Amino acid sequence: MKLRPIDIAELFAEIQAETLGPRGSALGISKTLCHSADAVYAFVMYDDAAMSGKLSLLAASGLDAAAYRRLEQRAGSTALMRAFDQNEVIFLLVHDEPSLDFLVIESKIIELIIAPFKIDESREGFVAAAFDKRELPDRYGAVAITRLAARTVAQTIRIDDIQRQSSDLATEEAAKTQEALRSKYDIAKVIGNSGPMRQVADQIRQIARSNAAVLLRGERGTGKEMLAYAIHYASLRARREFRQISCAGVPDALLEAELFGVETQPPKLGMIEQAKFGTLFIDEIAAVPTATQDKILRVIRDSRFERVSGSEAIRANLRLIFSTVADLEDLAAKGKFSEELLYRINAFSVFVPPLRDRKADILLLAEHFIEKYAREHRRRVARISTAAIDMLAKYHFPGNVRELENVIERAVMVCDEGVIHARHLPATLQTAEETDTQAVSTLDAAVAAFERDMIEDALKSSRGNIAKAARDLGTTERILGYKIKNAGIEPRRYK
Repeated sequence: MKLRPIDIAELFAEIQAETLGPRGSALGISKTLCHSADAVYAFVMYDDAAMSGKLSLLAASGLDAAAYRRLEQRAGSTALMRAFDQNEVIFLLVHDEPSLDFLVIESKIIELIIAPFKIDESREGFVAAAFDKRELPDRYGAVAITRLAARTVAQTIRIDDIQRQSSDLATEEAAKTQEALRSKYDIAKVIGNSGPMRQVADQIRQIARSNAAVLLRGERGTGKEMLAYAIHYASLRARREFRQISCAGVPDALLEAELFGVETQPPKLGMIEQAKFGTLFIDEIAAVPTATQDKILRVIRDSRFERVSGSEAIRANLRLIFSTVADLEDLAAKGKFSEELLYRINAFSVFVPPLRDRKADILLLAEHFIEKYAREHRRRVARISTAAIDMLAKYHFPGNVRELENVIERAVMVCDEGVIHARHLPATLQTAEETDTQAVSTLDAAVAAFERDMIEDALKSSRGNIAKAARDLGTTERILGYKIKNAGIEPRRYK
């Protein structure tokens, strides 16, 4: 034996540590038996009854091509199967076994030392090492090494099982995350019910499945980022990366490096490479300097770019979504924005209306934010009163949806009961000047306002069901219908 058994054991441990997988480790062990333990040839057989139900050759070393093929084809019908029957090390002289004639080597008396291993009830195998019986001074050492080889292969298979299970769990978790994101940013959930937003939804559905660049235009806080997510998760790239970068206030040199990366050793990947096969959302494209605009234009036009300080053209495969609050046409006329880039990205342009132009969505958005922040802050807040909704509807919301979200989160935090009332809203919404509210001056008007609030609260609780609202108010459906008509209330608003 060229090496001591302890040295060969160290080689086996190194092979196992390399995490080559069962087949790679079995091949390494077979080669080690030949090169370091004086085996003429060696092989590993494996029977996974749960999978194929037949003995298969995992790896071999020292066999010629013909013997290798016959071993693959006939192993299950040879004397090798005795290793499973006895479940202990066995010795076979291949000259005495007609079924193993293909393993005979002229001028040598080949003895197979076969050490079985068992993974579980449905999986087992063995390691076979062939020695020339006349040139084997340390038979005990050869047996010990073959047994150790079998244990190492078994451990490798078990480790591979654990790694595959972990990988499967990671894949399953990733799939769940993807599905959760797809559900969270589903267009039907992101978009409101108002006419302007239905138009936006239709536009997004039309362009989502293409690879074209998209420009989202609108005031700050209107939800352009959410729409960018919605486009990505409705697209063919939904299972790939979604990256975003805000360009406002970023120094020119840093912005270019963040977008395109830097040619260093190793190279620093920019957002364009990080979003490969996926989507990159570039927020506030108007803040990008003209030199960088030209590089972005090349990505759109030629699908090519170069890293900062680099000269190699790199292929870009991603979708670009842009957003801006600026008047790009005016900037282009003043020479501050590339006309060609504007032409390219404006082909698929979506205008996101401000919240003041989509008042019908306020109730829907408010309820969504109540549910979100009640869950997040563990508050038992279920709904918002009609008076509070009216106050929200009369406010002009210069900060748009983002401001509404902040208002509702604050209201949830300060609400000490299950319903958000007007008093829970910020002072800016409660002044007559900003909310356009007027004081009630007569008793009749006060009663009418109180009655209207009661009716609207009942309709809200019943989701617009007039019959149920009438029962809750202790009146008839006909009388309630009459009052609803006189008050100009639209029950469908509460469905």
